[in-house]
Amino acid sequence: MKRTSSEQSDRSNSRGNAVRAAAYVRRVASLERQGLYDEAIKVLEKAIALVPDKISHRIRLAELYRAQRKMESAIEELKRAIELDPCNATTQEALLQMYVEAGQYDEAIIGSKGLLRKYPKNLFALDVLGLAYLQKGLLDEALQVTSRLVHLDPLDSANHFKKAVLFQQKGDCARAIEEFTRVIEMDPDGEMSDDARQALAALDSYQLRQIAILAGEDRLFMAKLLRDPEEAVRERGFVLSYAGMLALRQIDFPSLAASPQDQQSYYH
Repeated sequence: MKRTSSEQSDRSNSRGNAVRAAAYVRRVASLERQGLYDEAIKVLEKAIALVPDKISHRIRLAELYRAQRKMESAIEELKRAIELDPCNATTQEALLQMYVEAGQYDEAIIGSKGLLRKYPKNLFALDVLGLAYLQKGLLDEALQVTSRLVHLDPLDSANHFKKAVLFQQKGDCARAIEEFTRVIEMDPDGEMSDDARQALAALDSYQLRQIAILAGEDRLFMAKLLRDPEEAVRERGFVLSYAGMLALRQIDFPSLAASPQDQQSYYH
């Protein structure tokens, strides 16, 4: 089919606009490297005026605003990009990240749930949803989300670490220790395992101090500790890691009973 002169002119204009926009974008890269963000934004806006449907330009503009910590402007540009392509999960994930960085946790929850309705196994959306719940103090909801993450990606030690932290914050030492221990078993030499060991040590330290104080106040508990320390602490609801149990066996409980100051300072 032969094109009309009007169609040919439109195509020519579109190509010309695209070429000029590309030149503007190259100029933006140069300005950004120099840290001239205001100038870069003005130039990029010229490119957007020429090709308003170019999603990548909107995303780039959002990144420039983000570099200036102008989070509201960055968020608005990402929303415009999503309007141009509602099915682009990557852009929606970028918006969720912006919400978190801006401290807009209610928006992050709404956005994450919306993305999960389209993509129920989107790990990034689940991660943001769990973080947003945690920041709002909704520990039960955060734990439910983290359990979904563990179910979808059980070999990721980071998911087990998050679950352990949530159990710790809920005061469930037993399950926190179980998850921290699992992290160490999954990746003994990893950075996450180092954090898990520190967390276990903190949990053990807190409980051992409580055990030492209680032993100095309760003669029956002291007697049980001397006979069977592991069973004695379990009866009182204490849960220690393997290292914590080893430390428990090393405590000189009769001496602690005679020296209250030591009860406070033990096992730092």
